[in-house]
Amino acid sequence: MNSSAPSLTAKSSILGAITIVLILCAFLDRPLGPGSTAEASIVASLNPDHVSRVEITKATVKTVLERDPLTDEWAVTSPIEHGADRARVAHLLAAFRRPILADVTVDSGNIKDYALDASEGVVVELWVDGDQPVSSFTIGKDGPGGSSFVRVSGEDAIVRARVGGRQRFDRIPGDWRNRVVIDKSEPDIQGLRIEPWDGTIIHMVREATEGETGDGPWGFDPSPGLDIPAAARAKTIERLGQMRAANILSDDFDGGFSPPAANITIMDKDGDEMTLAVGRREAEGVAFVRVAGREGVYAVPRANLAPFLGATAPVSNLQMFTVAESEIAKLIFYQRRTKVEISKNEDSGVWVISSPRGLISDVADVQFALRTLASPRASQEVQGLNDRRAGLIRPRMVFEVQLADGSNEAIFVGRHFKDDEGTIYFWVKRQGGDTILAIDEPTLSRLRRAFGQK
Repeated sequence: MNSSAPSLTAKSSILGAITIVLILCAFLDRPLGPGSTAEASIVASLNPDHVSRVEITKATVKTVLERDPLTDEWAVTSPIEHGADRARVAHLLAAFRRPILADVTVDSGNIKDYALDASEGVVVELWVDGDQPVSSFTIGKDGPGGSSFVRVSGEDAIVRARVGGRQRFDRIPGDWRNRVVIDKSEPDIQGLRIEPWDGTIIHMVREATEGETGDGPWGFDPSPGLDIPAAARAKTIERLGQMRAANILSDDFDGGFSPPAANITIMDKDGDEMTLAVGRREAEGVAFVRVAGREGVYAVPRANLAPFLGATAPVSNLQMFTVAESEIAKLIFYQRRTKVEISKNEDSGVWVISSPRGLISDVADVQFALRTLASPRASQEVQGLNDRRAGLIRPRMVFEVQLADGSNEAIFVGRHFKDDEGTIYFWVKRQGGDTILAIDEPTLSRLRRAFGQK
C-alpha cells in the first residue's frame, strides 16, 4: 500500500493541472462584451491595388465603381456611366493600405442608435476577383478620435474602427465622376487650336528640335495677342491639361454655349483630339465648359482658360505670388493654437491632411486649396488702410506654402468687412509684402474647409 501512494499523488497532480488549464481556456475564450477590446476582429484586410470593383449602397441608391483591367482606369458604371475621379477613388482605397481592425466592441444588435440601419447606414463592399466581395461592412456615425461605428456584414457586433471617416464613402453617384476635364500632362499635349467666336483661329505648336523629340518649346502660328509669355507657356498648358472642375452641372445648364466664346481643341501624342466649348457666361471667377462627346457642364476656374481667350487681367498687385504645384511640399494653416498640415500621401499619391491625425476633409476641397495657394489672387486692392486697422499686425489666420527647396510663401489674414452690397471680404497681404488686399469670404471658407475647419 505504501509503495502505491506516490503514484496516486502524481496522477492527482497531473489531473489537477489539466483541470486548471481547461478552466483558464474557458475563461479566456468568453465572448467579448460591450467595451471590450476586439483585437481579433478584422473589418477589412486586402491589397487595395488588387481591388477591381467597389459597391457603395445607401438607402435609395447603389453606386458601382469598376477598374478597367487593361487601362487600370476607374469608372462609375451604375447608376450613371462616367469616368471616375482618380483622386477620389485613390482617397477611398487609401483607407485599406493597412488592415482595418476594430478598436473596441461597443454594442450588439442596437444598430439604429449608431446609424447602421438600412435607412442611414452606408454599405461598402470590395471585390478582388470572383463573385463574392472580399470585404463587406456597414459604416454608421463617426465616433471619437477619427473612428467610425462599423458592423461587419453577417455579424451582430457593433465596433469602432478607423475606416477613414464616413465622408470618404458617403457620396452621391455624381460625386464620383472625374472632375479633371482633360487629364493630360504637358509633355503629352502636342498642339492646341483656339477658335474664338469672332476672331482668328490660333494654333499653339511645339517648335522643332534636332532629334524630333516632340518636346520643343511652345510657339504660336500665327503670332496672336494672347497674354502667354514664352517662359510661362508650358506651365499654362500644364494647368489646362490638369484643370479640375469645382462641380459638374447638368447637361442642360445654360453656360452660354449658343454660340460659345471659343472652342479649344487639344491634340496629344497619339493623334487623339479633345474639344472644349467655353461658354460666354461667367460667375465669380468661374467659367463653364462642355467637352465634345461627354455629358455635363464643367464649372472650372476661369484663370485656367483666360490666357487662351485673350482676356487675362494684368498681373498687377492682385496676384500675391505664383509657385509651381509640383514644387509644393506642404500646405500649413495656422489659427491661434490650431496648426493643420496638408501633404501628399506617399502610398496613394493623394494630398490629404497629414497632421493632426484623425482630422479629415474632402479631397476636392484639398485640391482647391492646392491650386489656389499655388497662385493666390485677391478680389480687390484696398487703399488708405494700415496693418493695424486691417488686423494684420497679429493675423487671425495664416496660410503657408512650403516648397521642396525649403523656401516658403504665406498669406496673412486679418479682419473681415462688408462692401456696399453686403458682400463679406477679409483683408489679407502676402508675407513680406506691403500691399493690403481683400479676399472674398467664399474663397476663404473653402480654403479653411480643406484644412478641416468649419
